[in-house]
Amino acid sequence: MADIFRAGQFELQTAKIISASGQEVDLTLSTISITIFEDISKFAISGSIIIQDSINLASFFPLIGQEYLLLKLATASVTGKDQIIDFTKNALSVVKISGRVDIGNGVQAYDINFTSRELVVDQRVRVNQSLKGSSSDIVKQIFTSNIGTKKNLNIEPSADNRKIVSPNKRPFELITDIARNAVSRLDNDPCYICYETTKGFNFRTLASMYAQPSAIEYTEFIEGTKTPKGAVNLEADFSNLLEFNIISTQDTIYANRVGTYASNLYVHDIVSKNYRKYTYNYIDNFDSESHIESTNGRFRGESVEDFPIVSDLTITKDNKRISDFPARTFVQPSSGLGADNSHVNDFGQFLFTSNSPERSLQRRNSQIEQLKMAYAVQIQVNGNTAISAGDIVDINLPYTASTKTTKNEKFDNIYQGKFLISKLRHDFSVVGKEHLMRIHAVKDSLKTKLPSSQNPEIIDEGEQDINESFYD
Repeated sequence: MADIFRAGQFELQTAKIISASGQEVDLTLSTISITIFEDISKFAISGSIIIQDSINLASFFPLIGQEYLLLKLATASVTGKDQIIDFTKNALSVVKISGRVDIGNGVQAYDINFTSRELVVDQRVRVNQSLKGSSSDIVKQIFTSNIGTKKNLNIEPSADNRKIVSPNKRPFELITDIARNAVSRLDNDPCYICYETTKGFNFRTLASMYAQPSAIEYTEFIEGTKTPKGAVNLEADFSNLLEFNIISTQDTIYANRVGTYASNLYVHDIVSKNYRKYTYNYIDNFDSESHIESTNGRFRGESVEDFPIVSDLTITKDNKRISDFPARTFVQPSSGLGADNSHVNDFGQFLFTSNSPERSLQRRNSQIEQLKMAYAVQIQVNGNTAISAGDIVDINLPYTASTKTTKNEKFDNIYQGKFLISKLRHDFSVVGKEHLMRIHAVKDSLKTKLPSSQNPEIIDEGEQDINESFYD
C-alpha cells in the first residue's frame, strides 16, 4: 500500500470471524494484536488474535471454538512490492477462546486462538488404504486427497518407489513415518521435514533448505547511521538487529544419549533371517553429509569448507573421541536388500523399494537432533513477511569482550555466518502500529575448526577408597 513506507509498518486489511451459524463479524477495529507462529518442527502454523469486545460478542455470537477466521495483512518490502499474508481464501480455524478478562467500562478482552484448517482435519481423519509411488508423490497424495488442502505445496522429489499400507493412521502421522525413510533425488539427503509457513506447506530436506540463497543479513547497528540525508532506508532497517540472545550451545549429555555423535543400528532382514550391523560416527561422516555452510556455498558455485560443531580431541588414553562411543542402539526390521520383498506389483515383481533404514535412520537422527541442541540464537528484528521458517539468513553477532585480540574481531567467532530459521514469531501490534519478528535460528557447522588435542579425561590415578560398611 502507498502508506506503508517503513520497516515494521503494516496494514490490517481483513480480520473477520464467521460463526457456527454463518454470521460474519468484522474484527478490524476491535483487534489489539495478532501473533502468528511458524516452526519447522510443527505441521501447521498457529497463532492468536487479541480483541477488545464491548458488545459481549463471546456470549451472544457466541464464540465456541468452531469459528473460521479470515485474515489478511500487508507489510512493506525492500522490493517496493508489498508482502501479503492472506488467509481469506483458505480460512484459519478457531480452536479456543482464552484469557477472557474485564478491562472496565463494559469492555472485555480475550484471545482467539487459531490454527490451520489442515491440522483440525488431521484430528478427525484416518488413512486406511494402500499407497504407491515415490515418498514425495505419496505425501502429495495425502495432502491433496486425505487432508484436502488447496494451499501451495513445496514438495522435494524423493528417489524411491514404495508401497505403503497405512494402518488407520492420521495423515500427518503417516507423513512423519514416510519422512523417516525418504531420501532426496538430487542430494541423497535423508533429512525430510514437513512443516507449514504462511506461504504454504513444505515437505523438503535440510539440504534443500541449506542450498537456498540467504534471504537477508542481520547485523547490529545504531538506528539512523545508515540513513542517508534523512531518507528512509528500508533495506538497512529490515537488516538491523534490535535485540539478540544466545540461547544454547552444546548439550553433550543429551547429544550422547540420543545418538547425535554416534550410534549402532541392527537391521534384521525378515526374509533372509539375518541381520547387519551399522555404526554411525558423526565426526567421520561429517564431510559426506549436507551441512549449512558448505552446502550453501556449493549451490552458490563456491567452495566453502565447514567444520563439526564439536572438537575431535581425544578424551581417553586409547585416543577415542566424543564420536567413538555409540551410546544409542537402533533395531529395525527390513524386508529385503534394496527391493521390498513384502510387496509385489500387478505382475508379481518385486519392484518396490525396501525401507533400508541403514540409508537414512542414523544420519537423519543425528542431523535432526543437532537442530535441537546446536548453536542457537534468538533475535528480534523489524517484521518482514518475506521471511519464513526454513529460510537461510546471515546473522553477525557483535564480538563482546572488554579487550580485543590482535585480530580486532568485529563479529563473534561462532555466532556469525549462515543460520537456518527453525522458529519464527510474527507480532503485529495494531494499537502500536508495529510489526516485529522473533527469530530462533540454528547452525550445524562452523566456519573455523574447533581446537583439538590429546586431552584425556582427568581421573585420579591414586588408590581409590571404597566403603562397604555402614552398620558398624
